[in-house]
Amino acid sequence: MRPIPLSLVSLLCLGVFPLAAASTPALKPRAGAPTPYVGSSRLFESKIRPLLLGKCVTCHGPKLQQGQLRLDTPEGWAKGSSRGPVVVPGHPEQSALIRVVRHADPAQRMPPGDRLSEMEIASLIQWVREGARWPAASAGKASAAGEGAHWSFRPLRAPRAPAVRDGSWVRSPIDAFVLAGLRAKGLKPAPPVSRPTLIRRATFDLTGLPPTPAEVDAFVRDPAPDAYEKLIDRLLASPRYGEKWGRYWLDSVRYADSNGLDENYHYAHAFRYRDYVIDAFNRDLPYDQFLREQLAGDLLPTEDVAESRRRLIGTGFLMLGPKLLANPDKAQVQADIIDEQVDVTTRAFMGVTLSCARCHDHKFDPFTQKDYYRLAGIFQSTRTMVSLKDRVWSERPLAPEADVARATAHALRLEEKRKALKEAESKKAAADVLATLREAVTELERSAPPPVPYALAVAEGEAQDARLFVRGDHNNPAEAVPRGFPAVLAAAGQPPISGGRSGRLELAQWLTRPDHPLTARVMVNRVWQWHFGQGLVRTSDNFGKLGEKPSHPELLDYLAAGFAGVSGSRFQVSGSSNLKPETRNLKPWSIKDLHREIMLSNTYRMSAAHDPAACRRDPDNRLLWRMNRRRLTAEEQRDAMLSVAGDLDLAMGGSLLQYPNKERVTTDGSEDHAANSYGSKRRTVYLPVIRNSLYEMLELFDFADASAVTTQRSETISSPQALFMMNHPFMLETAARFADRLLQGSEGTDETRVARAYQAVFGRSPRPGELASAQAFLRSYTAEAARTGADSPAARRNAWRSFCQALFCANEFLYVD
Repeated sequence: MRPIPLSLVSLLCLGVFPLAAASTPALKPRAGAPTPYVGSSRLFESKIRPLLLGKCVTCHGPKLQQGQLRLDTPEGWAKGSSRGPVVVPGHPEQSALIRVVRHADPAQRMPPGDRLSEMEIASLIQWVREGARWPAASAGKASAAGEGAHWSFRPLRAPRAPAVRDGSWVRSPIDAFVLAGLRAKGLKPAPPVSRPTLIRRATFDLTGLPPTPAEVDAFVRDPAPDAYEKLIDRLLASPRYGEKWGRYWLDSVRYADSNGLDENYHYAHAFRYRDYVIDAFNRDLPYDQFLREQLAGDLLPTEDVAESRRRLIGTGFLMLGPKLLANPDKAQVQADIIDEQVDVTTRAFMGVTLSCARCHDHKFDPFTQKDYYRLAGIFQSTRTMVSLKDRVWSERPLAPEADVARATAHALRLEEKRKALKEAESKKAAADVLATLREAVTELERSAPPPVPYALAVAEGEAQDARLFVRGDHNNPAEAVPRGFPAVLAAAGQPPISGGRSGRLELAQWLTRPDHPLTARVMVNRVWQWHFGQGLVRTSDNFGKLGEKPSHPELLDYLAAGFAGVSGSRFQVSGSSNLKPETRNLKPWSIKDLHREIMLSNTYRMSAAHDPAACRRDPDNRLLWRMNRRRLTAEEQRDAMLSVAGDLDLAMGGSLLQYPNKERVTTDGSEDHAANSYGSKRRTVYLPVIRNSLYEMLELFDFADASAVTTQRSETISSPQALFMMNHPFMLETAARFADRLLQGSEGTDETRVARAYQAVFGRSPRPGELASAQAFLRSYTAEAARTGADSPAARRNAWRSFCQALFCANEFLYVD
């Protein structure tokens, strides 16, 4: 790099992100992201279509078109009314629809009577912002999960790895599947990645942190043939692994520390679920057990008290969703909570959008409205709210009953004494009476038993079948639907759920059957996606008809069958002329073993080198002719900078949010403001996730929507990101601490310090030209500062701070090849 005046650090920052996009020729900024058409279907079917049918089509439908406006067909929306267009897709602030439903103009209020609820208006705004798309009609539905069904509903079987000519590149069955696809299109795999890049890739992929210079040097110098295998085992054994991969799971299950929506109450015990997830990944808890604990951990038999409490915490999965608690229509609140639980369960575990069938049969997939209410009955029979009226959600103690009873009794006595003292003070009681009451209160406060820990956790409620709501309207119930599972996926003659149980345990057991067509396929695809930047199925939360087909269907099934332990899976991969039966001890449902299998392949070890000819034939890299470059996530950026600066606090677990439970989380800058927690040096996974008030760095760099299932984050490039890198106090302070670390001690030269900086930030030594440019920049900066009157030590420190900040802004730091 050439000498950079301080003012040009801004230009460097502003150029970082466009340069990153330009450095990946002919590839889209977000290869593999679902199209807007696919992304808008769930919102339309679950929110918009029911709203139109219930509130609009009477006056703007097939029988009557007031104002020449018809709202039950896409053609009607496109035509608009006699006054002109109804919506401007992508721009709700310019759309007449949004103005009239807000009742902003007394002359144009729609509907004419009662105003729509804030949630209904918000749904319309979101729909218009996403393009006001109207999904096409269904192309037909399969009636059973047999051979004629949609590919993802077919039984899971284990294909054998294909035989390939000249298989010297094939290290594992994964490589055979990939190479066969490349050869069929006349393509070849990219060359292997360099060792320094490989350890950086693997370390970020598994821990979310950069390798230290010592770790890079040791790996590069290790001549052992199993050096890479030992590296993978070390990274998987690190507690940092669970923090990185647990965060992916938290995205999928909409984790947050507050309720959001109208009443942003503090979920004070949500952190226990987050810690449970991190621990589960670190322990390599079998995935089938992991799912069962989250759906029905309180119902799984065990004599181990600690295990019972851990499993109870797992059911926080069903508690974490946002709840519109201020809505006076409590039946609507209950129906919405159940709908949210159906949605997160089916999308996170099964990769299907079954909540679209709340109001009508699914428009695309073979799910009926009765299928939806089969599942809804299970969650209706589960206690999530203790009191809808009082807005009290379910929390369960993690202590013996005797301790809970003692703490409860003590709290009641203390409350009584405090109340008596307050009343006595208001009546100006005698001094000796007041003194006695104050002494009693003080003594009770001093003798308080240890606080009882609680967890967000569901419980069994009154077992009951849900009634089908016509058009999803809870005010229009029809017949009761027996609790159960979607007919297209459940085994023939699925047994009824007995009257005394909710059905959560039965649901958990059904989902984790090895032959379930979706559970293993969905998780394997996500693990692949989180390693390669895009899944074998790019719509990772939609394996239905509107989702994309897999790029390598046989590879997906090979991995999924082995993951689930299906007979004939990867344990018996003979049949390829290039491969011998595997000898590794692979455990069914082991996510860590799945990592090993993927990461030890030559497919994972390819470089990200660009090939113009291959790019012309396969611009989205769907055939995997090279490794995809990816940007660090928001958490990785923050954690990596803190790590390089020597400032990262690796303490695990607990909560940083100092709010009382069930108190509103404010954003007004008060002393207990949530933002105070963001100054912590803990890993980002431990920072509070506040709905309605997300930490700005997370929001800028495409953190997951904490109110929705997010299995694949977006990856935007924007000017505010560059401005954050240039101006935010976090960037300036972290760069200054890194500079201080480099300047510590009198020994060493600027040349060695620059080399240490490059090794810490990029995992390599500087090239001769880079070294010369860095030294020239430091000299020119210091001289310029001295001319403006700055003392020498301060000028030198600022020069190094500016240099360190420039390194943090570089593409090579922010992207992983």
